Amino acid sequence: MLALLLLLAACSPGGESAAPPATMTTIPVFVYVEPTAAPPVKTAAAATAAAVAAAAGSSAGLDAMAVERGRGRYEALECAACHGDNGEGTDQGSALTTYTAPEDEFISFMRSGGTLGAEHQYATNRLSDSGGRNLYQYLLSIRIQAGE
Repeated sequence: MLALLLLLAACSPGGESAAPPATMTTIPVFVYVEPTAAPPVKTAAAATAAAVAAAAGSSAGLDAMAVERGRGRYEALECAACHGDNGEGTDQGSALTTYTAPEDEFISFMRSGGTLGAEHQYATNRLSDSGGRNLYQYLLSIRIQAGE
């Protein structure tokens, strides 16, 4: 009998009934993510234009320490013997104040000797990669000083 009373109390409209369990509904959320910009592609023409712009512009793009180290490489490799003390050129070598190749081509030229052969072929024990970059910075600086 007690069980029947409890059952009736639970089912009666005046009695407290347990609320049905809440169900979780997952709502998909979409977030727009802005695509990243493609990295710039370095081409030989763009590198040459950048080198010319840097040389023709101000010397703000030059690293003073690299220029000074490049001057040391210029002297150690005895470039002045053919190209002049300030890269102005002599009867033995062309002027370097008008040199416009990009840095990577310059270093490649210094490694291979290009069309000049062994006279301008420097192994890494004489001209390291950083030494080549420094020498290139020095050439840009003398070009700026020459007003080219």
